[in-house]
Amino acid sequence: MKRSYLTAIAVTLLIAGWMLLGQFNDKASDKAESTAADVSTSAKPMLVAVLPHQAQTITLYTIAQGHTEPNRAVTVRAETKGRISEVVAIEGEAITTSSVLLRLEMGDRQARLKKTQALLQERKRGYARAMQLDTQGFQSQRLTDEQLSALEAVRAELAEIEIEIAHTQIRAPFNGILEHRHVDLGDYVAINTEIATLVDNHPLVVSVQIPQQQIDNITLASTAEVAFATGQTRTGKVRYIAPRAESATRTFRVEIEMSNPDGEIRSGISAETRLPTGQALAHFISPALLSLNSAGLIGVKTVTGANTVEFHTVRILRAEADGVWVSGLPELSRIITVGQGFVREGDTVQVALQPTVSAAHISPQTLNLSHAPSRSKPVPAT
Repeated sequence: MKRSYLTAIAVTLLIAGWMLLGQFNDKASDKAESTAADVSTSAKPMLVAVLPHQAQTITLYTIAQGHTEPNRAVTVRAETKGRISEVVAIEGEAITTSSVLLRLEMGDRQARLKKTQALLQERKRGYARAMQLDTQGFQSQRLTDEQLSALEAVRAELAEIEIEIAHTQIRAPFNGILEHRHVDLGDYVAINTEIATLVDNHPLVVSVQIPQQQIDNITLASTAEVAFATGQTRTGKVRYIAPRAESATRTFRVEIEMSNPDGEIRSGISAETRLPTGQALAHFISPALLSLNSAGLIGVKTVTGANTVEFHTVRILRAEADGVWVSGLPELSRIITVGQGFVREGDTVQVALQPTVSAAHISPQTLNLSHAPSRSKPVPAT
């Protein structure tokens, strides 16, 4: 009797404990649900600044280093022998076509000229007599032909002497600058002796080497921008593209020609060229708007029509002093200009449009971005 009584009391206590535990759990569950509801109610979408942005068509360039070269440069050589009697041209001086650089002594050339001229007159008279006798039938055709041959030989000799005398005055073959004179007054020169080097810097040529991966994008007559090491800038036209790559570098020689009438830009100066390689649609943005996603890809965050954050991987096409041109964004994009570091792809956000105000003038405090949810960590900008 006593034992069954104790058993009944134990069962009653167990039932009471189970009921009390259920009530406690229900209260805890209600409290958790209430807390979650409060958190859900207080976690409003992030407010970000968005700038509508339209893509533009831009010209793409390849940048190549090179140097200036003269349009032509020749070494003038002596075409007859003799001693230099007069130096006319000065090194560094502008020279015009056919102007005299220096003169050689005449030597016996003038005497030979007079002798040959006299002989020519004699041969002319001899040929005239032979023709007259041949017409009258007093001389054979063979003798007349011999007189003609003698006349022509003297004429040829006279022409040679006149050419030799003309070559005693060594002249410039084209307009240019006398870069260097290899001989001086009193020097004796033989045929083919180097006399002077003449350089023509108008037009001026810029020579660059283009990699084989980009050579197909370069076209003849396209306009190139050139910046010289001296600080000067010019534009020119592509006049030559090598048909074969250099075996050592696998690059192609490209020549850009530009006007240089006053010779202001000299040969041998280093130059940086921008050669057009095509066109593309791109957005011009501040580098501060670039960020990295979880995969380490560089991109830009935008907002959809449903106010959802999207991440677009972009490629930098061209860099300038105040921004970069990128591709990979939709042609018309709503780019997040402020707050992109506090939101992630897929988040729903509140949008504050900034159609005319630069992002540089929008502060996080203005948009209450200082209260960003702790679960969204900023993505480092690049």
